[in-house]
Amino acid sequence: MAVSMLAGRGYEVVASSGKKTASGFVESLGASRIVDREQFSADDPRPLQSTEYAAAVDCVGGATLANVLKRINYGGAVAASGLTGGAAVPTTVMPFILRGVSLLGIDSVSCSMDFRREVWGRIATDLKPAGIDAIGHDITLGDLDSTLSAILRGEVSGRFVVAPTA
Repeated sequence: MAVSMLAGRGYEVVASSGKKTASGFVESLGASRIVDREQFSADDPRPLQSTEYAAAVDCVGGATLANVLKRINYGGAVAASGLTGGAAVPTTVMPFILRGVSLLGIDSVSCSMDFRREVWGRIATDLKPAGIDAIGHDITLGDLDSTLSAILRGEVSGRFVVAPTA
């Protein structure tokens, strides 16, 4: 979603994926380049790395978030929206102090209903992701077991909405 939204606003988007087969799909959403996730997930004891990115959206957390923070340009920001890679972020304060990097948390739990409506309104209009039909998939409860198995095998991409009735 972030790839499509940012590319649609005119930003050059570099995306990361662990699925070699996902490159075409991610490029179709607007990514100009795909980098292997191993580049960000490996432990790196250096407090800073060469700057490469103006900003980032990180939905992984953990070592990935730490490595992303180390590569952000002076005055850039990282929006953190997930923690599948872990809640601990093994980094130092150096990106924040020496480069003025900001870490922005995404709250989708406690924000007000008015704010939710405002955000969803923008997602439905000026931030509407191109290719959203290819990202979202409607399934039934009867499809759930096979879909979850396919997700665990890394065979599918996108988001799934399960209808509560068959």
